[in-house]
Amino acid sequence: MVKTTTHDTEPSTDGRRTRGLNNRKQIVQALIDLTCEGVMSPTAEQVSERAGVALRTVFRHFDDMETLYREISAAMDQKVLETLKKPVQGDTVEARLLHAIDRRSHMFEQLMPMQLSSLVHLHESAYLREQQARNVEMQRFLLKLFLPEQMVNDNTLFEALDLCLSIETWIRLRRDQGLSVRSAKQVMRRCALQLIKP
Repeated sequence: MVKTTTHDTEPSTDGRRTRGLNNRKQIVQALIDLTCEGVMSPTAEQVSERAGVALRTVFRHFDDMETLYREISAAMDQKVLETLKKPVQGDTVEARLLHAIDRRSHMFEQLMPMQLSSLVHLHESAYLREQQARNVEMQRFLLKLFLPEQMVNDNTLFEALDLCLSIETWIRLRRDQGLSVRSAKQVMRRCALQLIKP
């Protein structure tokens, strides 16, 4: 008779934890991929198939949607950081504004599917509402970094520029007005340059 030990019969706690973390990563990536493909509210079945994990595993993680939202946001924040590593460039206000629009449009295009999905679930998640408020503040903060002080202090001008250069404007131009990336960028440029004219 072969004697078994606890080690032989019970799976490693570390192994279970590692599998659990890997499953969560696969689920988060599946959610991101499906959302970026236009599925604003993926079902557990869709996520299970894309992630390659059992449906019951997805349901177990879906019970903690706030944590999943946080992990998805963290993954998307990496995309934002990649863009923001380089400061806005230009010797004049106009040049800096145009460079900021180029940079934002590239970033907004990547973030647009996730932003739309976030808006769908905003009512059911305190975290997403907080994240939305932080995103708005971040956009405003970045705008203040390169605008001259007199423009920042001109409340009406600053609010108009903030609206013109927001992800919400980008979504309206791309999705609702059906403009190409190039055309949407041209509209943003035209609006911003018109606003700062003396």
